[in-house]
Amino acid sequence: MKLKDKVALITGGARGIGKAVALAYAREGAKLAICARTDSEIDATVREIQGLKGECRGWVCDVSLEESVKNLGQQIQKAYGRIDILVNNAGIMTRPAPLTELEVKKWDYTIAVNLRGPFLVTKEVLPLMVRQNSGSIINVSSGLGRSGYANFGAYSVSKWGVEGFTQTLAAEVRSHNIRVNSVDPGYVATKMTRYQGKEPESVPEVFVFLASDESRGITGRMLSSSKWTSEIKRN
Repeated sequence: MKLKDKVALITGGARGIGKAVALAYAREGAKLAICARTDSEIDATVREIQGLKGECRGWVCDVSLEESVKNLGQQIQKAYGRIDILVNNAGIMTRPAPLTELEVKKWDYTIAVNLRGPFLVTKEVLPLMVRQNSGSIINVSSGLGRSGYANFGAYSVSKWGVEGFTQTLAAEVRSHNIRVNSVDPGYVATKMTRYQGKEPESVPEVFVFLASDESRGITGRMLSSSKWTSEIKRN
């Protein structure tokens, strides 16, 4: 029970990678708070976790909207009083297109969800972690956040931003015993990838590691879900 009694907030936690991580955290003893935009998916995931005898509550939230995120923070604080782990997982990807053909509204919304979202949620959660003098923040990134790829301009730029956000925040909160890392989960079969790629259940191990005390001292890093064991041993 590596996460026994720790409270974890997972954005986009009702399906795909977020749901897989939530289930893994529940098995490790964490208390779960999940949010997503679809009420029915939240309810289904909450029931599944509770069926495992895990503690879980869910809320509808659009992470790109400040008021929605503030309301989420208030609800979680009322329910649990603390947050030990934050997984900024919610994300979107537009259909591949050259930048000259990409609609401005799609660019704006991708940046709003994938980059503004982690900023807003982290900003809401961080005062609790600072007060606790502990915490782990895990930002879901992508290999496209380190290497550009044609026709994925908005998504790639948003994930490059997530990498900069991760490293900057890690430097800012290190003195508060809060670590901040990112994870490249690889190509995973989710709605975003039209269910092509590896199963979401193959991903959570690195998320459990970064949420647990085993990763104490590791911050400002990007770990690949498929390579993280060798990366940690090498470093």
